Amino acid sequence: MAKFSVLIPVYNAEKYLKECIESVLGQNMDDFEVVLVDDGSLDASGEICDEYALHDHRIRVIHQKNQGPLKARIRAFQEAQGKYVIYMDSDDLWDKGLLWKAEEIIRKYDCDIVSFKWRYMDDAGEFIEKEFLQDSLEVIEYSMEKLVAKFLAEETENSLCKRAVRRKCIDAVQMSLLSQIKNIYLGEDMIQSFVMIKDCKNMVYLDAALYFYRMNSQSLTHNITTKSAMDIAKAREYLLEILENTKYNQPQYKKMLKKNFLEHYLTDMVGIADRYPVGELKRTAFEIQKQKLYQDTLKQGIGKELPLKRRVLYYLEKRGWWKSFWIVSKVYKRLAC
Repeated sequence: MAKFSVLIPVYNAEKYLKECIESVLGQNMDDFEVVLVDDGSLDASGEICDEYALHDHRIRVIHQKNQGPLKARIRAFQEAQGKYVIYMDSDDLWDKGLLWKAEEIIRKYDCDIVSFKWRYMDDAGEFIEKEFLQDSLEVIEYSMEKLVAKFLAEETENSLCKRAVRRKCIDAVQMSLLSQIKNIYLGEDMIQSFVMIKDCKNMVYLDAALYFYRMNSQSLTHNITTKSAMDIAKAREYLLEILENTKYNQPQYKKMLKKNFLEHYLTDMVGIADRYPVGELKRTAFEIQKQKLYQDTLKQGIGKELPLKRRVLYYLEKRGWWKSFWIVSKVYKRLAC
């Protein structure tokens, strides 16, 4: 049994896929397997996967009809045989020491999760940060309560790709049930990430940037639309449902999630106002307002605890002053630029 299963969903990724795979094969330890799930790619991605598998026994390829990133990731997990699983996006890269350093931490601390930092690249693979703080290589033991709190309150902890997780700690039944989520194409990784950590007992954080995340200008993540705004809101509602069936079903955790939901909802509405007319802004908001999570958040008065800028937006949104919201959003966007 391999120490690590590297899980890579692939869809129309021929531009970056070879570089991605090479960064895994170039690790300075070799106790791993790579599971590539070709999710019905229309370009040469499937052929690239097969070519690598032909020449390296550690690589397995699964081809399936296009079912979206969530089902591709679930299939990869179901195929994994390693003691730890770690996800990677098919356009990203790894530091060559990622798995070796993770293995060292696991050997020393016998932890369920090893987490690490990442750096941002542009399309060409150049680091975006002109100056980057040197890694301290500091190792911090986290309680799971602290990790869950950060997960619910901070966007950066939601990524699937910034940690290796002990496979036997992951709720395989719940993971399989995630495939029933319908019509969400953004934010579903946040739900899966929570399922992967919720039953773990301990985590170690390594202060080292080992994952290199490509800020692809074509990515859904960086182009807010009415559909993506509704998807993200719905994803957080699914997350609340899962949270309520865990040991973290406590008022403080649910409040963190609701505050995070409201902050991102308002931010997304600013993005919608920047790209669409007032009528489309209003329609999108009304769809999100139908959700139980929105209504519960409103009842708790969490909007009063938001930072000043978001409180202004919340005030306008709550009163349905959409023309004013649209104008203020334009001003905020200009100031941000």
